[in-house]
Amino acid sequence: MAEQNIDKLLAQTGSKYRLSVVIAKRALQLRAGTQSVLPAEQRGKIHNLVTMAMREMAADKLTVGEQLIDEERLATDLQRQKQAEKAAQERSHAAEL
Repeated sequence: MAEQNIDKLLAQTGSKYRLSVVIAKRALQLRAGTQSVLPAEQRGKIHNLVTMAMREMAADKLTVGEQLIDEERLATDLQRQKQAEKAAQERSHAAEL
């Protein structure tokens, strides 16, 4: 995968360093629970989050730039979403009892 699209990815970021930072950040977002922007049939075949991030970028599904959502805000939003899901599951479980 990386060898096939590396020139395209480098062109999108301008440097190997920035490319590695962008891909690493996206892989961390995916690990934290952010949904992939790839179609479901492509997502199911990929088990490595770095590869998934690279494929998202190669498919022009990611935006790279300065005016993006702050990482701390994204992490906070994801944490709130997980807490809300957990609370909903607990309420559902309590209602079953």
